[in-house]
Amino acid sequence: MHQTLDGMREGALTLAYNAILWARARVRQATHPTEMGVRCLVPRGGELLLVRHRGGRMPWALPGGGIDPREPLDAAARREVAEEAGCPVEVGHMLGLYHSFGEGVNNYVAVFVCAPLGPARPPRGDLEIVDARFFPRHDLPANVTRGTLRRLAEHEGGARGVYGAW
Repeated sequence: MHQTLDGMREGALTLAYNAILWARARVRQATHPTEMGVRCLVPRGGELLLVRHRGGRMPWALPGGGIDPREPLDAAARREVAEEAGCPVEVGHMLGLYHSFGEGVNNYVAVFVCAPLGPARPPRGDLEIVDARFFPRHDLPANVTRGTLRRLAEHEGGARGVYGAW
């Protein structure tokens, strides 16, 4: 019975999350906001920390999200990894600043390379994030976002201070 209730809760959270994404997209199309966010590339040896969102064709991505008012970018990076992956991190350097101008929004994303200070502990019953874990670099999930794969390739190539499209 407990498994059935957990499944129903997870299904309801997934429906709610996707409804919120749909509504947010409609608002963005109407208002064309400018947003700022962070993503964090968290390597650990030959592994990479990824989070899985409840919705989307490519749900696995780097942890990250929007910044709060008056929040420094490095503080937002630490907060987002802690919230989405349950993993404390030390912010290293900025890989780059990226832009995305699709879906009615002007979006700027600062990507930081961070060192993990503990294991991933995915949230339970979270509206947005279903899972978080370290994957071997050679065995990433098939449905990782293209932006995540590009950031990883840049990092592995030794890039720093990149500016470009997401």
